[in-house]
Amino acid sequence: MNKVDEDISDSQESAKAMKILVVDDTEANRRLLGWMLEDEGHTVQEAENGELAVALFKETNPDLVLMDVMMPIMDGFEATKAIKEYLGGKHVPIIFLTALSDDASLAKCLSIGGDDFLSKPINEQVLQAKIKAHSRIKDLNEQLNEQNAKLTKMHQLTEHEHKIAKTVFEGALAASKLDDPNIRHYISPAATFNGDLLLAAYSPSGGLYTLMADFTGHGLPAAIGAVPLSQVFFDATEQGVSVSSIARDLNRSLEKFLPDDMFAAAAIAELNAEGTRVTLWMGGMPDAILTDHKGRLKQKIQSAHMPLGILEDHEFEREPFILEVETNDRLYVYTDGIPEALNCNGVMYGEERLLQHFSSSKPNAFNELISDVIDYTGHKGQIDDITLLELTCRPVQSDQVNPAPTFDAAHTLPWQFRMTLTAKELCQGHSPVGQLTDMVGNAPGIEAHKDYLHTILTELFANALEHGILKLDSDLKRTEQGYLDYYQQRAHKLRSLNQGELEINIRFYVNDHTGYLMIQLDDSGPGFDINSRNATGDNDSFGRGIELIESLCDSVTYSQNGTRVEVTYRIDD
Repeated sequence: MNKVDEDISDSQESAKAMKILVVDDTEANRRLLGWMLEDEGHTVQEAENGELAVALFKETNPDLVLMDVMMPIMDGFEATKAIKEYLGGKHVPIIFLTALSDDASLAKCLSIGGDDFLSKPINEQVLQAKIKAHSRIKDLNEQLNEQNAKLTKMHQLTEHEHKIAKTVFEGALAASKLDDPNIRHYISPAATFNGDLLLAAYSPSGGLYTLMADFTGHGLPAAIGAVPLSQVFFDATEQGVSVSSIARDLNRSLEKFLPDDMFAAAAIAELNAEGTRVTLWMGGMPDAILTDHKGRLKQKIQSAHMPLGILEDHEFEREPFILEVETNDRLYVYTDGIPEALNCNGVMYGEERLLQHFSSSKPNAFNELISDVIDYTGHKGQIDDITLLELTCRPVQSDQVNPAPTFDAAHTLPWQFRMTLTAKELCQGHSPVGQLTDMVGNAPGIEAHKDYLHTILTELFANALEHGILKLDSDLKRTEQGYLDYYQQRAHKLRSLNQGELEINIRFYVNDHTGYLMIQLDDSGPGFDINSRNATGDNDSFGRGIELIESLCDSVTYSQNGTRVEVTYRIDD
């Protein structure tokens, strides 16, 4: 036995038993093949022409066919074609047995559906080797068919689940007020499910809330987080809670709900009913853009916080921006799908190109930006979800028929709160503002005002501590290096503080159906000349907090040589 015969013999050892149909018009050939095959454990069926072979195949469903070519009534070519049509997509090997040796005949054997051929006279070892090979091919084909059937079933199940999830998702978002006249929006998902979320709702006081969230990734896994997020958002806005409280509630919900590798960059905004003020919390989002009524850039608002779902509740930072706006100013908030959109060369759209749309007067920057992004990408498939919101600052036309009162003035009792911080507490560097806001914000009627209250307390506390007790000079902040020096001096003086005291008094009372918060801070510093308080210039990077407090409060007064500041904040019902 030569080397080739040895290899062929070895390949036959593990051939599994098969049911084989032998088709040949010569009885001697059929018997010879039957003897060869049965000796290897196979079961043999015989047919003397193509017509009988087709009928027997349909009756017995063999695992393999050995097909003669030249036969009466129906030849091997016709029989093979009929069997292959009967099988459809199922695979059963057909090996031609032929004495023909010309290329055209052999090519025809394969072209009409044959899988292989053997030349007569038949070599038993070659026959067994080919049966073994085609047995493996048949097994692999059956495995592929089984896997394909499973994948098809799984795909059908996934599509069904997607339809159910989409119905639930759309139901969860049905309450959104994105058709409000103050809102224009553009949403373009990169997959069936949008990983971006955009919601809008009216506040009980007649204002307008919006929420934009960008979950990690896109598609169904990202969209899953939209359901709890929307539920928390709508529950909170229905109660008229503050933007910072909404952010905290959303973070608490997602931190518990989402896996560790998922989070949601978000921007939460509230436009007051008069359209004169926007409260904005941003975590992990691109810079928001505020323009004037002509579309010219007024301010970029940086995202100051971590995305939702990362920090635990005690670590969460909820301080919002409060923007005093003019009629028809526009706030633009967008997900990173815009600046990170790629052109045909793989180059990002970028923030610089985005800002060009707001560098001059453009009455319709919204549409121009969308068109430019689409043109830039060449209408290619998106790599990320794209969402753009334009919020126009003007009075809100709320459909809230019976707004819930912020508090019942007739049945709200007056109260007073006092906190004294000594040098021991102050030098630890922990601001009491968050704790104070929570404590005071739990009082009846105050919840909806927590963002404003937090802003007022933050500025008042910072001024009393830094300029009153620590005696820091704001003029340092006029340069970038001076700004760094200012906070280095602040940290140093705070660590070494051994005397000083700061007293905070907050009083609430009702007068003529109107609630008032009186906030008074007294510091132990040397004071200052109240009449010489410097006005803040337009280019100064400091001092804006006092202007904001004056815009939020009914009154701001200094006394006791500048060591006492008292503000009055009104709460109407």
